[in-house]
Amino acid sequence: MRRQYDAALADVDLLVMPTVPMVAKEIPAPDDPIETRVARALEMIVNCALFDVSGHPATSVPAGLSDGLPVGMMLVGRRFEDTTPLKVAHAFEQLVGGFPSPPAR
Repeated sequence: MRRQYDAALADVDLLVMPTVPMVAKEIPAPDDPIETRVARALEMIVNCALFDVSGHPATSVPAGLSDGLPVGMMLVGRRFEDTTPLKVAHAFEQLVGGFPSPPAR
C-alpha cells in the first residue's frame, strides 16, 4: 500500500479525498447494541486507517455541509513531508472561512 501511495504522490504534492467514504450518519444511541456501535465506527475509518500504517501524513478539514450534515476533506502528503498537508489545510480554512454548524436534530 505504501508503494502505491508513493507512486500516486510522485508527481503531485497532495492527494485530496473525502475523509469518510459515505455521507454522515446519525450517531448510534448509547443503548443501541454494541454490534451497531462498532459497525458504525468501523465504517468511518476506511479512508483514514490506511495512512496510520503507510506513514503518509494526512489531515482533515471541514469542507462544508451536504443536506445539513458535515463533509470532511482529507489532504494526504508524501511521507516525511508533514508540513505540506498542514499548510494547505490552513490555507483552505483561511480562504473559505468558518463553516456553518450542522442543524440541531
